[in-house]
Amino acid sequence: MKPSRQVKSDERDNARVFRWGIGAAIFVFILALAYNFLTQTREEGPVKPSTPTQSAPQTAPASPPPGK
Repeated sequence: MKPSRQVKSDERDNARVFRWGIGAAIFVFILALAYNFLTQTREEGPVKPSTPTQSAPQTAPASPPPGK
């Protein structure tokens, strides 16, 4: 009589663990979506460099040698 009661208890425990696992997976998925959404909205807008940029020095075109 005891083995059938143990089987029912094991099946109930397995179902409970499965439900908790599905719930945890959904929770982690929702957290990942929220994190992704928050990081995208925070970085929208104009990009401002943290340090001022400096343009490359301009070089004058080579002039022809004098006398020609």
